[in-house]
Amino acid sequence: MTLTDEYFREKAKIVSTCKACGRCFRRCPVVCRTPLKGAKPNEVQQAIKDFLSGGSATPEVYHRAFSCMECFRCLDGDCPEGLNPMQVNEIVRWEYRKRGLVGDGGAADPGHPASDHRIIAGIQTESEEARRIFEPSKKKKARYVFFPGCNVYFQPDKLLSALDIMDRLEEDWAFLPGLDDCCGDVHLYSGEVERASAAAGKIVEALTAFEPEAVVLWCPTCLCRFEKTLAPAMEIPFNCISFAQFVAARLDRLPLGPVLPRTVTLHEACKAAYTGLDLTGAREILARLPGVTLREMDRHGKNTACCGSGAITFFPKSFAAVRDDRLEEAAATGAEVMVDVCHYCHHVFSSHAEKRGMASVNYVSFLAEALGIGRDDRYNRYRGMAGAEEILADVGAIVDRSPFSREEISAAVNRVILSDP
Repeated sequence: MTLTDEYFREKAKIVSTCKACGRCFRRCPVVCRTPLKGAKPNEVQQAIKDFLSGGSATPEVYHRAFSCMECFRCLDGDCPEGLNPMQVNEIVRWEYRKRGLVGDGGAADPGHPASDHRIIAGIQTESEEARRIFEPSKKKKARYVFFPGCNVYFQPDKLLSALDIMDRLEEDWAFLPGLDDCCGDVHLYSGEVERASAAAGKIVEALTAFEPEAVVLWCPTCLCRFEKTLAPAMEIPFNCISFAQFVAARLDRLPLGPVLPRTVTLHEACKAAYTGLDLTGAREILARLPGVTLREMDRHGKNTACCGSGAITFFPKSFAAVRDDRLEEAAATGAEVMVDVCHYCHHVFSSHAEKRGMASVNYVSFLAEALGIGRDDRYNRYRGMAGAEEILADVGAIVDRSPFSREEISAAVNRVILSDP
C-alpha cells in the first residue's frame, strides 16, 4: 500500500464513521486564535464531513483545515472513532487542491536544484563543509544511517556539528543527505498527497538499501512522519530514533567539558513530545552539560506548547499569537537562554527571544561547545543584520564561488533569513 492509498482509505473512513462530535476541535490549541473562535465544534466538524462527501467548501472548513499547525497533538486517542484529526485536515487540504480551490500557498520544494535550502546552506559553508552535507556516504551498508531532513540546511552549522558528533559516537554509520530525499511532510502540508507518497516511497527505499538497524533522524517532524504517517501505510524495515535520543544514550563516550554557566529553559519539539516519541533526549543532554541549569516552563513534556510555525503560511496572525504566548512563558522562567530542539523553532524564536532578554541556542550548539567543536551560528547572526547586502558582504568570496547568481542569493536571503515570522 502507498501513502496515497492510505489517504484514500482514510477519507472513506472519515465520511463513514465521523460523528462530528467536535472533540478534536475542542482539543486543538490554535482554533481559538482564528475566526473559528466561538464556533460550535460539532457544526464545524459536520461541515468538514459534508465537504469530504462532495459538498461545498465553507469558510469554516477552510479555517479549520488550513489553520492546523500540524503539531501532532490530536493524534493521541482524541477521536472516539479512532480517526486521525490531523490527517483529516490534510485530506481537506488535498481535496481543496484537487478541486482547484487553493493555489500554491505551501512551502517551496526543498528538492529543487535552486531551492532556498541549497542557496542558504551554500553561503554559510566552505567547499569541504558543503561536500559533507550534500554528498551521501560511500558506504553501502551501515548499522546506523543519519538522515537530517530538509530545513536544517538553512542552519548548516547545526548539521555539521551533528555530523562531528556522530563521528565521535559511532564507527558503523552512514549519512544520507536531505533535500534530494524527503519524508513527504512538505507536500502533505500543501495538500499534495501524491507527491508526498512518491517522496515517502523513495526515502524508505533509499534508507532500506543500507540495511540499517536504525535510522537516526535529526528532524522531529521526520521522526513523527516516519512513525505516525508512513508506518501505517507501508513497511518500514528499520527502527527510527531521534538524534537527541541517540546521543543521550551514548553521552558517556563524549569528553564533555564545561560551557559558560547559564540558566536555560527548554522549548522541546512539540511533535515529538505530544506523540511521546522523544520526551527525554534533549533534557538528558542538558542535564549532563557542566554549567547548565534547566528551568522548566509551566508547559513542558507531554503538556508542552507549539511554536505555532505550522500556521505561518495560511494564518500568520494565529501563528504570531501562539509564538508570543510561548515566548512570554519562556521569559517568565528568568532563564538567560531559550534552548530549542527543532531548527524551525530556532528560526521562529531567535530574534524575538532576544527582544525579551534571552539568547536563542539550539541544544546541539550547546553540546558542540562542551566538546570544544562549537561553530558560529551564522543564521542567527544574520537574522540581526540590516539587509541582504550586509549579509552578502559578510559571506564574502563564497558568493563569487556559488553556482547561484548574486540576485538569486539576495532574493533567497530576503525570503528566508530576513523574513520575520
